[in-house]
Amino acid sequence: MIVYLLACTDVEKGSPAANPDTHVLVVGAGMAGLTAARVLHDAGVSVTVIEARDRIGGRTWTADVGPAKVDLGAAWLHGVNGNPVADFADANGLSYEEENFRWSTLYDEASDTQLGDSGWEQIEDAYDSFENALPRLKANLGDTDVMAARSRWLSDEGYVGTEARLAMFAVDQWMVELEYAGPVDQVGLEEFWEERELSGGEHLPTGGYVGVVDALAEGLDIALERPVTEVRAEADGVELVAGGERFVGTHTIVTVPVGVLRAGSISFSPGLSADRLAALDRLDMGNLEKVVLVWDRKWWDGNIEFVAAENSGRFPEFYDLTELAGAPTLAGLYGGRFSREVQAGWSDEEIVADVLDVLGAATGETPPSPSYSTVTHWTTDPYTQGSYVYLPAGASSDDLAALAEPEGERVLFAGEATEPAYYGNVHAAVMSGIREAQRLGVESIDVPGWEEW
Repeated sequence: MIVYLLACTDVEKGSPAANPDTHVLVVGAGMAGLTAARVLHDAGVSVTVIEARDRIGGRTWTADVGPAKVDLGAAWLHGVNGNPVADFADANGLSYEEENFRWSTLYDEASDTQLGDSGWEQIEDAYDSFENALPRLKANLGDTDVMAARSRWLSDEGYVGTEARLAMFAVDQWMVELEYAGPVDQVGLEEFWEERELSGGEHLPTGGYVGVVDALAEGLDIALERPVTEVRAEADGVELVAGGERFVGTHTIVTVPVGVLRAGSISFSPGLSADRLAALDRLDMGNLEKVVLVWDRKWWDGNIEFVAAENSGRFPEFYDLTELAGAPTLAGLYGGRFSREVQAGWSDEEIVADVLDVLGAATGETPPSPSYSTVTHWTTDPYTQGSYVYLPAGASSDDLAALAEPEGERVLFAGEATEPAYYGNVHAAVMSGIREAQRLGVESIDVPGWEEW
């Protein structure tokens, strides 16, 4: 009884969290699910996390690629001030380091030229120019896609030749397909570039996100390899069917990605609200993917940028992860339209072979065969159906807010796509998990680092 009274000091009187009979079933052991479960568990609430995969972490996945340790999903802390991920890391003895990548090679395929400093300056200037032009373009063009705005801007600025290619690359790759992960002809203009940013600079967790994931999960009851297929809400509780098993609780927090909800992989009874279904129909998942190559020796110099001749988005960016990964490693990132085409029909062998062709052209050297490689498939993964949410033309942040609303009193939702101000980021997922734990009545968070949240 004394222990129960002490736990109750952290929760709202009369709330589900204050009821000793409350048992919350969290669907998904990604960052949102683990966060919600951690906060509830540390407030004295009974929780079970149900995860479809044979691992925890969701779209954060630190994997061994031979001797290298690489984040195959989320890899950055985008700002550390006011970031709950950084706050948790600071309080739990986990470190992160400021991004210090050196960009050395900028290759223009159309002219078969390494462009050097002047090329970098042209891309950066175009990036700034388009950002400054966005208010005018939005006012003049209304609810359209970013490609339409980019085309108008290119015409207005009078870019031609190499300058036009680099300006197009700045918008299509740097600002859209490597950032929002959706195709430039589908990402909506109306709220483009308007989500909030955290200050403090770009950082990467030391040793990958696995340290944060494992610390969040410590001591939690997690059932792995249990894909949830049914969520049934009754007047007195909820019942979930997962991996052929039946789980019973008083509440559930569903944290699966938008792609899974859009695919209808989980049936809900009662059915999802018309507002939620309409929001899901307007939203879409981006397709940011990685190709990780590991060698016995380092044969290249720094990070590499590849400007494809036909503006195809073909493997545009390679990060030199050698110091972070502990072995000579390049990670190629690609997204948007090109990613969808690759994921729809290319084998892993074809992907790696084309990447090596790109690297050979960009560096002017013949790359040795990598000792180890891995290719991500977030786009076709049944438990993600994409990398993270974006807003197509016709969608708005109101749709993200609609996803955050509960279905009745017992079925709640969290995940990066339910945080309108910060969607698409790990900190959005964590914020949403904290939010839903608070919705259930947690008032004073006991998790180290989150006492002020």
